[in-house]
Amino acid sequence: MAAHKDFDLASLGDLEPPISDFTKVQHQKTYPTIDPSRAELSKAGQVVLITGGGTNIGKAIATAYTTAHAKTVIIASRNKAVLDATAEELQKYAASIKSPTQIVVRTVDYSKDEEIVGLWDALAAENITVDILVLNAALFAEAKLLHNLGIERLWKEFEVNVKGPLYFAEKFQKQKGFLDSPKALINVTTGAMHMLDNPLVSSRPSYPLTKASATFAVSQIADAYKPEQLQVLSYHPGMLYGEGWKAFGITEDMLPFDTLDLPGSFAVWAASKDAHFLHGRYVAANWDVDELNSGETKKHLEDNPDYLRLAVTGLRGVKRAY
Repeated sequence: MAAHKDFDLASLGDLEPPISDFTKVQHQKTYPTIDPSRAELSKAGQVVLITGGGTNIGKAIATAYTTAHAKTVIIASRNKAVLDATAEELQKYAASIKSPTQIVVRTVDYSKDEEIVGLWDALAAENITVDILVLNAALFAEAKLLHNLGIERLWKEFEVNVKGPLYFAEKFQKQKGFLDSPKALINVTTGAMHMLDNPLVSSRPSYPLTKASATFAVSQIADAYKPEQLQVLSYHPGMLYGEGWKAFGITEDMLPFDTLDLPGSFAVWAASKDAHFLHGRYVAANWDVDELNSGETKKHLEDNPDYLRLAVTGLRGVKRAY
């Protein structure tokens, strides 16, 4: 048997995009139902905290919540210079669309407990209650198999991708008066969890491993609440071009990448009453939400509590799944 090898771009051959067929209608950019400017999706008066909020998906999410007129958008990450630049850009955008949103910067290292505690303690001292928590920060390891990556590097990824989000979620739920008003917990995860036969995914197994762990944990949090109390949803943001693709030597013209406004807008919709039917589930931003809420898919959601959740394939509880 040939030995397992770490990633080699030449092994990809002809690269094919992982196109889903879960819904007949697929999206590569925002569309009317999830448009954050819709009055029904307004986040007026609400405070949003976005981890990894300074760049890429996090920045797009912050932009969408600004469009939705959130009272305050808190963007958090380790790099203050990047956060400050993003905050300035977002504040100008808010002014241009006459949005009342105030952009607040918080620096935090998700692998350091004391910094997470310090952030939430500071918010409490300022009488700031977070209404919507978006877990978006993530750490990517090298393209190596688990046994070649090294346990220290692997555990670092667990600290950022699993422990960090869980600690944020814990502090979020322990806010004073948490259930005095509806809240939302949105987890930005990855489709890599169910695409392990894709060579780009299998070459970096630590990422789907850690993201799946966090996604499973988030679904357990959902089980403790009704969506009217805490709306919980995990979603794959789509196929977006960024540093991860560049690291593989893939250029932006090689695949039909989605636009960043898609996961940005989806994060706003996911925190709305419209998304209650998906409470605790996993979906992809590309899937058409109107189609998800109709026909056969809606019936599956109503009849099967494990549908679109992490589970053992072939089992439903202790029974065989058909």
